[in-house]
Amino acid sequence: MPRPKKPKFAPLTRRLQLVTAAFAALAVLGLLLALVYGDSGSVALVHRAAWTQEHYAFLRVFTNYGLYPFYIFFLALLAWGWYRHAPGLKLLAQGYLLAQLLGSVLIVRILKMTLGRARPDATPLPDFASEWAGFSWDAAHHSFPSGHTADIVISTLFAALLLRNPLAVAVCLVWAGALAMSRLALAKHYPSDALAGAVIAMVASLVILQYWVLPRLGRAPLGAGVQWWTGAQRR
Repeated sequence: MPRPKKPKFAPLTRRLQLVTAAFAALAVLGLLLALVYGDSGSVALVHRAAWTQEHYAFLRVFTNYGLYPFYIFFLALLAWGWYRHAPGLKLLAQGYLLAQLLGSVLIVRILKMTLGRARPDATPLPDFASEWAGFSWDAAHHSFPSGHTADIVISTLFAALLLRNPLAVAVCLVWAGALAMSRLALAKHYPSDALAGAVIAMVASLVILQYWVLPRLGRAPLGAGVQWWTGAQRR
């Protein structure tokens, strides 16, 4: 008896490719900024800009709480998946949590403490020049890589895989770029910190999706909400 074919998840794969390409484009823009103005020069340019100084209080609130809507969203998604017995929703929420633990917690934290890069607003060198102190427990020397950027990239990538509306996906991408930029505006990170955080986030997300989420999706009935991943329903 022939074995049933596993679903290809073509719509999910296409969405993942598009979102990955979008983040790559944002990373290239950040790299260009760093190459043109330099790591410290980019921080000085953004931090001392008139718009930044006029909206400093707003930027502090945004950078401190901009991650929380995604935390709430995925915790609610996990609870809803358990309540509705929807394996697809549960697997995506669980994959998100695993990617966060691997990328923005484990890898980022180890690198932060091991490398000990001073944050732009804490460096003892003039004009936001970078200082690498080596291993440090001091949060003021935990600039590289950016945990906020890693966190928001993972959050928006997984949200973009779930949201069918392209406009909602675009809002997630803009949100991620704005939050990463807020770290420069507040002189908490250099562009290279944000770029490294984004790369770590993308790698962690792709590893979890490829080796943990997708194999389990192939064995589980998806149910409502994510059935379009198989191409069985029109988007």
